[in-house]
Amino acid sequence: MADAILSRLLDRLPVDASLEEEAVYRTLLDPLTGTILELGCGTGRPLLRWLEAGYEIEGIDASADMLAKLRAHAAVRGLSPTVHHGDIAPLDLGRRFAAIVCPAGTFMLLDDIERAHSALASYLRHLLPGGLLALTLSTPAPDRPDEMTWAVRRTGTDAKGRTIVVDEAVRADDERRLIVVLDRVEVYDPRGRLVNTELRRHHLRWWRRAEFDEVLRRVGFVDVRSIGGDDGWVATARAPT
Repeated sequence: MADAILSRLLDRLPVDASLEEEAVYRTLLDPLTGTILELGCGTGRPLLRWLEAGYEIEGIDASADMLAKLRAHAAVRGLSPTVHHGDIAPLDLGRRFAAIVCPAGTFMLLDDIERAHSALASYLRHLLPGGLLALTLSTPAPDRPDEMTWAVRRTGTDAKGRTIVVDEAVRADDERRLIVVLDRVEVYDPRGRLVNTELRRHHLRWWRRAEFDEVLRRVGFVDVRSIGGDDGWVATARAPT
């Protein structure tokens, strides 16, 4: 239930809204020829904009609800994107791509380190020789609070007039290198009465830049680089030629 509610709320984020790291990805992808795969494409931001911009891009997401909304947005725009319903850890599409991208920090949802390593190895297998991998990563803010404090993360109103509020509390576990996230999802009817509330918990694994670069090299990637600061960056690497 909570996942379906969140997918409706995320759907209210404008597909046309640029990502914070958008310019970095556009610089990386502009020179490429061949098909790009976006991991965790969600409701179509940025995939549909990039498709309109002329990129040959496909997407994959584990949420059928998200993909249904992506297809609805695509239909309004007169687009017919190729999207896959499936897991990104490991990736198993039986084909290779010119580039694989994972913006907006989605890769950090892989909180188990062995699963993350397995996922990276599967991305290498899905890249053409010389193919590009680009992932957005970040570290906890240095001025983060020591204790969890609830703050409003998102609000929105659906087609039935129900208001959805997502409060979020975050705590960094430095020892395990995890960011612990609690989402409290509340649904109010048009009269303002609370009709449903659920609590979701998930982890984000954070990496130090040099550490993640070394993991990419051990997996077999070459030309490993990172673009951005130590608190947030796009990690890039290439499949061997």
